[in-house]
Amino acid sequence: EMKDNEVVRVTSPLSWKNKWGDRADTAKGHGGLCVRGRFGFQFIDSQMRLQQPLVRQNGKLVETPWLDTIDSLVTRLADIKAKHGPQAIAGLITARCSNEELYVFQKLMRAAIGTNQLDSSSRYGHLNFVRAMQHALGIGRMMNDSVDITKAKVILLVGSNMTETNPVASLRVKESLRVYRSQLIVVDSAQTNIAKLASHPLLVKPGTEGLFVQGLVKSVLEQDLIDAEATGKHPEAFAALKQAVAGFSLASIAKQTGVAVDQINEAAAVFAEAPRAVIICGEGIVRRPGGYHHVLTLVDLAWVTGKLGRPGCGINTVTEEPNEQGAVDMGAASEFLPGQARFEDEAARAKFAKAWGVELPAKGSEANLMDIVARCRSGEIKALYVLGENPLATFPASLGVRAALERLELLICQDPFLTETAQLAHFVLPACTFAEKDGTLTNQEGKVQRIRKSMEPIGESLPDWHVMAAIAGGLGFPMEYESSQDIQTEIMKLVPGYYNLGQPRKVEPTPESYLANGYKVEVGTRYRRSQEPSSPGNGERPFGLIMGQLLYHSGKLSTQASGLVNISPNSGRLHMSVEDMERMGLADGARVRVTSECGALELGVEGDRSVLPKSCFFPEHFNDPAVKDLMPVEIDSITGVPYFKLARVTIEKV
Repeated sequence: EMKDNEVVRVTSPLSWKNKWGDRADTAKGHGGLCVRGRFGFQFIDSQMRLQQPLVRQNGKLVETPWLDTIDSLVTRLADIKAKHGPQAIAGLITARCSNEELYVFQKLMRAAIGTNQLDSSSRYGHLNFVRAMQHALGIGRMMNDSVDITKAKVILLVGSNMTETNPVASLRVKESLRVYRSQLIVVDSAQTNIAKLASHPLLVKPGTEGLFVQGLVKSVLEQDLIDAEATGKHPEAFAALKQAVAGFSLASIAKQTGVAVDQINEAAAVFAEAPRAVIICGEGIVRRPGGYHHVLTLVDLAWVTGKLGRPGCGINTVTEEPNEQGAVDMGAASEFLPGQARFEDEAARAKFAKAWGVELPAKGSEANLMDIVARCRSGEIKALYVLGENPLATFPASLGVRAALERLELLICQDPFLTETAQLAHFVLPACTFAEKDGTLTNQEGKVQRIRKSMEPIGESLPDWHVMAAIAGGLGFPMEYESSQDIQTEIMKLVPGYYNLGQPRKVEPTPESYLANGYKVEVGTRYRRSQEPSSPGNGERPFGLIMGQLLYHSGKLSTQASGLVNISPNSGRLHMSVEDMERMGLADGARVRVTSECGALELGVEGDRSVLPKSCFFPEHFNDPAVKDLMPVEIDSITGVPYFKLARVTIEKV
């Protein structure tokens, strides 16, 4: 609701009664809002919004007219391309952008500039899920819709505090418990609100969620709870899986995870025997070391229990940002073209090259997020175009992002706010928020949903696609779009059927090729890799430090919303278990020194009953104090996903 071009209230068109009733079907497209949507809108017309382009002159950012800014920017970008080639240029974009903007971004990079050094924030974890599901099942998104989840008899929720991170999606799980009397198995390293509702709350040591899933697979085999029809179709693959799990015992899993063998066996039996069962995984799987392999282990569990292809069953995920699925679908990842076609696929390359009238960058020339940071640091990349991302505030200091950005000859930041990264930029371009533009987003089910312009842009800010089209035109590659609808029309021609604004099309898993080709070698390596000692909870650093979201904050925009900051301000304190604080003689507000392999930091502490003993938690969206700089960074060798949400630390009273 608007008044004088300011947002005064955000509401859902449906009441709770209309939204739910007693049938899951009544809730399709229910339009519900989480607390961030209802109370976190003040960032839209924040006084901190950028209102004019800024250009660095004599070391300072100076307000400059749009035409002069684009002209100067294009000249410098073209000069770098002429001197060093297109491989000296890269781009990063947020998955908060619309599908149309994500499509234009990858087209700008690949067609106008000629580089495949590009990525989006889906690289932070969601691409582990997409890549693993594509590899194993030929599906690049979650398998079930919200109705399947609501009507499930058993829900296995692994590594997700979804009542805080995905509150609206969690309503589906709660409705399943209330109306359909489902059983809920929660595997997490914190006593979350959703765990309190679970029939089987299984609290594991930080970082062992994936290991626990291996324990479930082992238990299913030991208890002979397998689906004979599913496993009988691929006897060699099944034999390889049995051999892979023979190398460890449930007792060892119990010791490493902290969950008793009896509890593992009970959870495995409940899941295996359910006629309709769904798996939902979150950060504890996809954003922990080995995330890609952990998703494949979930596939193993679903396969041997006959849950692949059975109606109402499947493997699913929850994402942090609203359009991570759309980012992958639109090709805003170096390995994918639009429609999730692999970049090296000759037929797909030919189709897009013809449509865009260019020769695509060579196969093997791609660079993902981590490659881009490394190449900026080494000097190979001279120019970086950043849309809505803030790598300087996102990554730990150990990754050397500041040094990488400072070495660039040209840093362009396009954002609604002057972020930490933008403060280093040569050009800062003011971008619209979702409320000031039209477009579509793709939710985690794969459903395309519209966003409609509700207010005029703040100051001289422009939609991201408009700015990118202007840059492309300046580089001699006209993008003659007059609206986001023009971009949609182009996408529909190249990715037929994508804009099905009804329920997403049902997807059928095709594991046959995966199980018949190479599975025997891959599965043995995967289980052996996870069993190698990583010493979680070792004596040297006995605490697991976890960084994550809160109900009121996810990071980049919520901390600019006065309503949410008033509700949940930054206390600057480390959350510890009450038991650990009592044992160490700590009161709320006491100071401690936290030490990891990356350094040490002093800060206050507060008791939190959701935190388990030998664990501690700090909200990832607050950078004061800089707890994230204690986190080591590990990069997935297959997907390039960076892991920096978990560290082993010592905590000492100061």
